[in-house]
Amino acid sequence: MSTRELAYSIVDRLTDEQLEGFVLMFKDTLSEEDVPNAETEAAMLEADRIARDPNVKAYTDTDELMRDLLS
Repeated sequence: MSTRELAYSIVDRLTDEQLEGFVLMFKDTLSEEDVPNAETEAAMLEADRIARDPNVKAYTDTDELMRDLLS
């Protein structure tokens, strides 16, 4: 479960009173600049999906990565 999914799961279980407290506590911590637009949000979700996909090739060796990029 991603951090985002865990956060949504927690928020979904809050009572209305708890949710109001949550919103009051965090509403001033995020400026408009901190909130990703739809395109950025989609890219972050895609990156998370790719990172968790065992079928996507990953690299731990820069030389191997460069060989694959240049081939």
